[in-house]
Amino acid sequence: QQEDVDDLCNLPNLTETTLLENLKCRFLKHKIYTYAGSILIAINPFKFLPIYNPKYVKMYENHQLGKLEPHIFAIADVAYHTMLKKHVNQCIVISGESGSGKTQSTNFLIHCLT
Repeated sequence: QQEDVDDLCNLPNLTETTLLENLKCRFLKHKIYTYAGSILIAINPFKFLPIYNPKYVKMYENHQLGKLEPHIFAIADVAYHTMLKKHVNQCIVISGESGSGKTQSTNFLIHCLT
């Protein structure tokens, strides 16, 4: 089994096959988040994972994107601190098919930001 890469841009050979294999490998390890540069890919596990508590909010607070494991809290924190630093509104786009977890991801973002 291949070693998982937390940012798809770091795959030595980026093809559709290697990208999907990497996502599958991470998912099987309960790593549902993967970066593609500054984009976060989330794969809905269709079950609760204990990675959304205040400990995780604090862990991702004020960290540069990519320094820790990919997480939706990292995206929220970067958007928040960029807004404060640059005094410019920020936008997070959540996209996916029906049942992919968009509403849940939005709830996690709001939880982190509040």
